Amino acid sequence: MYFYKDLYVSPRIHNAGGVIRKLRREDRQLTVYVLTMEPDTGQVAFMHAMNLRQKYYRDRPPFIIGIAQGYTDAMELVRKIIEETYSHTGDVNVRAYLFPHGIRMTDKEGRKVTL
Repeated sequence: MYFYKDLYVSPRIHNAGGVIRKLRREDRQLTVYVLTMEPDTGQVAFMHAMNLRQKYYRDRPPFIIGIAQGYTDAMELVRKIIEETYSHTGDVNVRAYLFPHGIRMTDKEGRKVTL
């Protein structure tokens, strides 16, 4: 999985580094939600962290832009991202706001990719 360099973190998460480590190890985190963005479409969504343990996400690692403690915090974090995007750009294109130069990732073979 890929993490946004300026990861959005809900206020109730006190140790973001620990949560990220557990996400990478696929440990159970019953109250953690992740905010993801589809690199192709720029669509923002959130899901329970346990969903990341599915084979689908192992084959297609998600791009995580935020982590939240609970469903309500996840909704608030999405709202915050949309409002911040709108106030800075006058538009709701989150992908263009967060990644003005494109999304730079490393693929499975170690090559740099820009979307």
